[in-house]
Amino acid sequence: MAISRILHMNSHHRSKGSHLQVAIDYILKDEKTMNGLLTGSVNCIKENAYECMKETKRLYGKMDKRQGYHLIISFEENECDGDIAMKVIEEFVHEYLESDYEVVYAVHTNTDHIHGHIIWNSVRFTDGYKYHYKKGDWEKDIQPRIDRICEKYNLSTLEKSIKKTDKKEWDVLKNGPFIWNEQIKQDIDACVLRASDYSMFLQMLEAEGYEIKQGKYLAVKPPGMERFRRTKTLGQGYGIDELKERIVKENLNTYRSNQVVRAPKIRMFKSKKVRKTRMTGLQRQYFREMYRLGKIRKQPYSQVWKYRKDVKKFQLLQKQYLFLAKYDVTDVEQISDVQKDLRKKVSVLLKAKKVIVNEMDKHLKVFQAVENIDKEKKATIFYKMGDDTFKESEQIVSEARATLKEEGLSFEEAKN
Repeated sequence: MAISRILHMNSHHRSKGSHLQVAIDYILKDEKTMNGLLTGSVNCIKENAYECMKETKRLYGKMDKRQGYHLIISFEENECDGDIAMKVIEEFVHEYLESDYEVVYAVHTNTDHIHGHIIWNSVRFTDGYKYHYKKGDWEKDIQPRIDRICEKYNLSTLEKSIKKTDKKEWDVLKNGPFIWNEQIKQDIDACVLRASDYSMFLQMLEAEGYEIKQGKYLAVKPPGMERFRRTKTLGQGYGIDELKERIVKENLNTYRSNQVVRAPKIRMFKSKKVRKTRMTGLQRQYFREMYRLGKIRKQPYSQVWKYRKDVKKFQLLQKQYLFLAKYDVTDVEQISDVQKDLRKKVSVLLKAKKVIVNEMDKHLKVFQAVENIDKEKKATIFYKMGDDTFKESEQIVSEARATLKEEGLSFEEAKN
């Protein structure tokens, strides 16, 4: 049975896209997605998904207000594996979102309940219109689509499960941890990055519509949830003391680097190191799709060499796409204009570089003198103490100081 819940991410006056950025980085974590194997995207490159979505918003002048949508689909425990869950997620994405939106999706297998995440831009890249979620869309359109796809893969559906369960059990499902925990954690993470202290952090949560209870533990209740949830139950990093520590240490500038978590490596034996080329996420996705289509079969030896040309082609296409996105190129004629502008900029930079090099050549003797003094000045101390071993160092420093004197500079002036 796949239970889904749709969430939305709003902008904030201090950082308009922080919620969207945090959510994308979270769902793509390697340790949750079998080292990135169970991830994908449409109409964008997942490694640059946030930048692509932001660029679409900027292109249509819709940078503020709602930033994106996040659909969480939680599967019943032990009902399916990661591959089946990925097929369900991909089929829903291609059916519901592919034609108009930039989308990133992933399946998390690091918990007992396998669950999928789908994040899409609030602005359509095709015409600039915003996605409008209306009351009843989940019940009439989204969940029925998921149920239909689940039936295709012999998974139980929500409609059939509701008929078999009583109200108490349904309330447990509706308010279960795998439906709400992801939303709460992402909202907390986004507020932690922007808050300057714990008090401001709580105010930001309240501004997002959360109800808050404070005591020995912090408990929160997002809009639509029936019961409060203690933040410490969300996992490591969500207790009161841990949140206060994170508020001090974390910010948007350091967020991306802090999210890189390497899985522990277990070395079973030592062997001669073989250098391997690391593939990008796009390339990994390409080979996974080739395997599904039966183009790649398990062999006793690697068959990657057969697809080297395709890999190079993908790398070239990726560079070309990023170039077009960076310079807002929408048609062939614009490429020529962009090239002319870039050539002009290169010409200006080369002239500036030439001026700098000429100035450096003029003062090369000064630079060399400063370098010699820095290098030998400690050795001259021992020479002055009577050790002739360092006589040559004393001569070098004396000549360097004479050079600076000719230029009318002291060592301190030349160094600064």
